[in-house]
Amino acid sequence: MKEKLSRIRKHPKTPGFLTALLFTGVTVATLHNIPKPPLFPNTDNFVIFAEQSFTFEDEASVSSGDIGTNGNLDIGKDTTVNGNIFANKITIAKNTTINGNANYNKLSNKGEILGTKTTPVSLPIANLPPISNFTIGTQDKIFTGNVNTLPPGNYKNITLQKDSTLTLSGGTYNLNILDLKEHSTLIFTAPTTLNIQFKLRGRDAVSILNGANVKPTDLHINYIGIRNEQKSNKTMEQDDEDEVMAFLDKQEKADCKNQKIGRPILFGKNSFLNFTLIAPKANVNIERDSTLRGQMLARKIRVRNGVSLSKNEFFSKNADPKKVVGDTGARFIVNEVVIRLTAEASLGDIQQVVGTVNGKITGFLDILGMVKIEIPAKTVAELNLSVDKLKALHSPYIQDVMINFVYN
Repeated sequence: MKEKLSRIRKHPKTPGFLTALLFTGVTVATLHNIPKPPLFPNTDNFVIFAEQSFTFEDEASVSSGDIGTNGNLDIGKDTTVNGNIFANKITIAKNTTINGNANYNKLSNKGEILGTKTTPVSLPIANLPPISNFTIGTQDKIFTGNVNTLPPGNYKNITLQKDSTLTLSGGTYNLNILDLKEHSTLIFTAPTTLNIQFKLRGRDAVSILNGANVKPTDLHINYIGIRNEQKSNKTMEQDDEDEVMAFLDKQEKADCKNQKIGRPILFGKNSFLNFTLIAPKANVNIERDSTLRGQMLARKIRVRNGVSLSKNEFFSKNADPKKVVGDTGARFIVNEVVIRLTAEASLGDIQQVVGTVNGKITGFLDILGMVKIEIPAKTVAELNLSVDKLKALHSPYIQDVMINFVYN
């Protein structure tokens, strides 16, 4: 027996044969571990893309753009999506319409899909773009009032106080914190990049607006959400810490503490947002009755009731059918007004105008230069009063103010 083993060891081809088998096994195992290429090479077509999950609550709308996630997509009731949807698992509630195609591996559908259903779908759908390194500054900036400008550069913490306005002149801004208090407005008048290290927070009724001749997607916000210990060294705990961290589960809270994922981003109710947001390591939550034009790409995303999304500049929140008044000859929406803009007007200009009647922008049609606003009117008399008040302003940004008629 020893002699036979000795002969095998001395056989000149045996080691090569065994080595070939071993290396072949390694090669096969390595090939199996190579990640699959994504279904889409980029996220250009998406208004929303979440790496892990996206939750779309009730009475929401997508005017344009696809929505997708590599995980679970949940769409609430009474929602309209004018775009395609992509996910591993899709759940659609009742009275919801998808005016596009659905691509999935699992489907629970109580609504209506008007396009083509495709299953199975290859995963991942897409990968989130990475964020390049940047260096933040050491100077804090706190803004009050309506006349403020900030040149590009490196800053530490930027705060817009309640009812304040800040205009960015374009370029690249590197900062640690951007905190937008209630009813504050951030305007960008040229292509702008905001690189944010640790915190992005918008309170209720904040506006991030594009100036004239600037598209909503001309503002790029790159968000990390992790403390820069070299700069902050045990940064002081934020005043909204408990509120924001409530959007994380137990494991995510531990991962956030250990800097495996970023601090969540939260925008309050009735916000009007125009940007492209990239947050590969962070969760994003947008509260009810808010509007986003542009793109949002993040780890997890949740939008609340009544949120409107649009990839393109035009958008329109669905009107409440309970607010339709009048007979069959002249029916109109009692809490909506349509404004025809002048050529010089931007949404930033109109945002301040509609504030005079406690209104909010709920629709925009760039081709016709028209804006739809929602006002707190409950009667025809209150509607007419708001129309008269807007006309009496003699604003250089308004051509005409009209009641929003309903046509069959």
